[in-house]
Amino acid sequence: MNLRNTMGWEKYLKPFLYKELPPTTGWSAILGTLCALTFIIMAVTGMVLAFYYVPDPDKAWESVKFITEEVALGKIVRGLHHWGAGAMVFLVFCHLMVSYLHGSYAAPRQITWITGACLFLVVLGLGFTGYLLPWDMKAYWATIVGANMPNQFPGGGTITRFILGGQNISGFTLTRFYSVHTLVLPACLLLFMAVHIYLIRVHNISDPRERLAGEALPPYTGKPYRFYPEHTNRSSLGFGILFLLLLLLAALFIPHMEEQAGTFIADYLPRPEWYYMWLFQLLTFFTGSWEIIGTLLIFAGGLALLFGVPFFSESKLKGMGNRPVSVAVASTFALCIVYLTVMAYAGVAPYNKTVLVPSRPLTAEENRGLQLYVDQQCSYCHNILGQGGHQTGPDMSNMVRKKRSPEYLANYIKDPQSQMKSTTMPKYVLTDGQLKDLAAFLLSLDFRGGIEPVERNCSDVLEEAKKTAGK
Repeated sequence: MNLRNTMGWEKYLKPFLYKELPPTTGWSAILGTLCALTFIIMAVTGMVLAFYYVPDPDKAWESVKFITEEVALGKIVRGLHHWGAGAMVFLVFCHLMVSYLHGSYAAPRQITWITGACLFLVVLGLGFTGYLLPWDMKAYWATIVGANMPNQFPGGGTITRFILGGQNISGFTLTRFYSVHTLVLPACLLLFMAVHIYLIRVHNISDPRERLAGEALPPYTGKPYRFYPEHTNRSSLGFGILFLLLLLLAALFIPHMEEQAGTFIADYLPRPEWYYMWLFQLLTFFTGSWEIIGTLLIFAGGLALLFGVPFFSESKLKGMGNRPVSVAVASTFALCIVYLTVMAYAGVAPYNKTVLVPSRPLTAEENRGLQLYVDQQCSYCHNILGQGGHQTGPDMSNMVRKKRSPEYLANYIKDPQSQMKSTTMPKYVLTDGQLKDLAAFLLSLDFRGGIEPVERNCSDVLEEAKKTAGK
């Protein structure tokens, strides 16, 4: 028996392995290979984690804790899966950006670009569905925020109910996310990956020597650059470095687990994974009726640009040196992502526990509202003139400008979801008088017309409240 012929060596495997790639292909070409190899890490570690994980609200958190603390090498496996997820998002993003900068989406590679964009979205979906599975506070609240984003546009409530498996997050949500994370999205990823690799084999990697898309190039007489061994050697070296880095991160930095979902933490501040932090920060800029801009218009516009790049761009030039406008657009986009991410993490830092008030004397009603504002720790999430909190909620100095009425503010504080379904603000059990006082204080935070802000220490305000209550 001729094993080489039985395995299809001459007809299939040899042409695949020894396929010549553009001779001046750079190191950035290994990004796509690294994405595929990182997915293998995720698949293998995910299967190991699935042996012990229980997708049940009563047992999910405990099972993850058991994996980390009791299973042999469990923390390493979980660490590789956790850090590998972030690495995969980063690698796919870099691969997409490099392809854009070099103009590799130009004809005949339009469908190659579209499948790559689909892969990027699937990877983001894997990240979104994956971080609910530990069933801790971060997973719980970040999922609520993400799932309620569609509520701001028509028909969005149906989408939210479909994502959550009901009106609210529950055991159905966990099992649904687990199924999507382990079955649906990996299948989609493999499908798009197969089509993407097939199209690359058909059209080859974009030749860096090209200045115009589709131009005829003179034959190259130097040493050939083949998938094997030249490209394989580069990819192996890059993957070896990446794997060692992930292994080091897994050994030294065990993924943090917060308290179990449902634990009451009065000052808890929800935050997503790092690759969604920029989006979380972006949404803080749009409140009230403007939320539809951040949740729908920017999102839909971004998707249209992502998939429309091969069709919107009329330039046939290729290579970074010939595409200054594209380089400027990509650089601006990357800087915005970095800036928003840094801002989001800066907001996580402990706030200075101060509150800004108007320099004018406050009325008795407004003063009682100030004491309630501090006592209920509103300044933990809300800013006043950009100072004091974590920017989770809107800036309180804008209430008059937004034409909020005392009744609206009282109803919002009492039952936030009745006024805005997408909000994650909890309900506050206060008397009608307290709600009226708090609304009065919020409406006093109008610093227009030359009124200067004065900084008050929260502990001083509480001390005054105690003295007033003792009289």
